[in-house]
Amino acid sequence: MSILPDERTTHNNALALPTHVEGMVVAPDRRLAQPAVSFLRQEAIDVQLATDVDSAFEEALMHPPDVIVVDGRVSVAGGVDLCERLKSNVRTHFVPTIVQTESDAPHVRLSAIAGGADAVFSPAVDVTERRTRLWVLLRTRALFRRLDRKQRHLGSELGERRRWVSYLLHDLQGAVGALRTNVEYLAQFAPAAEDRRARDFREAVDDAATTFDQLLHNVRTVLAFDRFEGGSLVPLLKPARMSHVARKVAGELSRGTTLGGGAGAAAGGEIEVKVGRDEPMASLDVPLVRVALLNLMLHCARGRGRRARVAVWSEDPRVVSVRVSCAGLSFSDSEKARLFEPYVQLDDHPVGYGVGLALARAIVEAHRGKIWIEEDIVGDGTSSFVFAIPATPGEPGRGKGPA
Repeated sequence: MSILPDERTTHNNALALPTHVEGMVVAPDRRLAQPAVSFLRQEAIDVQLATDVDSAFEEALMHPPDVIVVDGRVSVAGGVDLCERLKSNVRTHFVPTIVQTESDAPHVRLSAIAGGADAVFSPAVDVTERRTRLWVLLRTRALFRRLDRKQRHLGSELGERRRWVSYLLHDLQGAVGALRTNVEYLAQFAPAAEDRRARDFREAVDDAATTFDQLLHNVRTVLAFDRFEGGSLVPLLKPARMSHVARKVAGELSRGTTLGGGAGAAAGGEIEVKVGRDEPMASLDVPLVRVALLNLMLHCARGRGRRARVAVWSEDPRVVSVRVSCAGLSFSDSEKARLFEPYVQLDDHPVGYGVGLALARAIVEAHRGKIWIEEDIVGDGTSSFVFAIPATPGEPGRGKGPA
């Protein structure tokens, strides 16, 4: 344990410092560096010398020491310039830096502290105080190193857990898809129409298909969000019209060709899509934008029995805007603050896993856009999901938003 002999400590706050401590002294020449070198060597610290700011910074980046002592005479700025460079770099930000000055003037000390110095050794600071400050800084450095090791270990565990969940979701996706295919196969063997069991058979098959489709949608949503969080899902952008994607998704939901036969009812029946004049093209990953719109439409109308409404317009030729809403949709201030957070479910009877809106936000932001909630757009107290993404440069876009 490397602590001062007269320092009081307890088992809980004692921290074993590394047996081999490395220091760096930065001074104009060896003669001026000698007092600082001697001071560190008396504390059993190995010392290397740098005679200018640039070489000291480069050496610290390649091999970060445990402590750096900067003689103020090494530069016109009194060593403050080196402090600022060290503290602005992630590799040396937490390396304790001590500035040694020839003056006790308050403005000299304040200048060094403002530049990032962890301690200032002026002529008025005696040896005992210098030793105490040095070992306090070294103990803090050791704490940061221990914390860094723990965070790296935790990050490794989280990475392994994320990979495990990803593999599980992939397997589940395949299994649910296979079951959905089996249901379609069984539908071929429905009893004849005159058989009284035909209707029950068809309803059972439709219910099973809807259940599998909804489960498959939820699994794909969680898997896509996990890939976004892990940074492995990158949009493949191509010029397209937002209104075409919105109409396709609305049509699929209205007809029940997405998420099984119950999707039309979940979306409140026919979904109205209004498009403003002169809608510009936008650079879109169409499959991802489809997922975002699908999640917004389902969240908007699911369980409310109301018809969803979609509007696409461009008041600014540089931006394409989309609004998804339905009558009766509203959120409190506390709900709005958490609505786009992952794994948050605000409904009394939640459906899915609470990542649909978080995934929609991730997709919009991946297109360099923004998503938010607007209140009472149509005058009936209804809240709306609104998002905007950049239009493709050079495309017309003078349309006004739908009324």
